Amino acid sequence: MTGGRGADRAADRAAVEAANTAFYAAMEEGDFDRLEDLWLDDGGTEISCVHPGWPVLTGRGEVLRSYALIMAHTDYIQFFLTDVRTSIGGDTALVTCTENILSGGPAEDGAELGPLVGQLVVATNTFRRTPEGWRIWSHHASPVIAGPDDDTPPAATADDAGPAA
Repeated sequence: MTGGRGADRAADRAAVEAANTAFYAAMEEGDFDRLEDLWLDDGGTEISCVHPGWPVLTGRGEVLRSYALIMAHTDYIQFFLTDVRTSIGGDTALVTCTENILSGGPAEDGAELGPLVGQLVVATNTFRRTPEGWRIWSHHASPVIAGPDDDTPPAATADDAGPAA
């Protein structure tokens, strides 16, 4: 017996990774229609998104509105993805990665582009298989505040300690 299951897994992995790449490409290109098409829309499953520093957004309206706002207020954005890992279980896939983001806002004093800012963010993108292909079910991104050699968790504060004994 040749091919079969292993070939299916490889094809699924390639399709999920292509969908993940398309998500970031749509953001870079400011292609809202393409971005909207990449999100799950099965009429019953609620999608969710957490942008760095934002509360949880749920439902197509809230999630897509957030991307429209980001695109409207970002003149330039580029993602350099590193540490990409893909895991697939049945009709669900998880992609974790580090987003090395370079972005620029509105130009000042007649310049072509505003100041560029770099940001390091870790993200988890959850996909679901649909008849149209893999679609994003959830995106969760958090800023990286620890250095690469810092393996010590942040110090607990009094608020984190819980009730006194």
